[in-house]
Amino acid sequence: MDDERLNRMEDMLSQLVTMVGNLNTNQQSMEQRLDRLEQRFDSMEKKSEERHSELLERFKALEADQDFIWEKTVRNERDIATLKNKSN
Repeated sequence: MDDERLNRMEDMLSQLVTMVGNLNTNQQSMEQRLDRLEQRFDSMEKKSEERHSELLERFKALEADQDFIWEKTVRNERDIATLKNKSN
């Protein structure tokens, strides 16, 4: 092989090594970004679960309040009907 051809092959090999190095660097950078995104997602998922639990507790409290109000309303309506019947 002549020197010119060897030099071109050496240059091409050098370019390939540089390209692989750049690809590895980019891949590591992307892996780091992915790790950060996964951490953020996990954090958001945890917050979402906490908020969901909080909302369920609030709904349970509202449901209990509603049941109490309905019972009280029925009792009051019954008492009003009884008083009306006594006065007639």
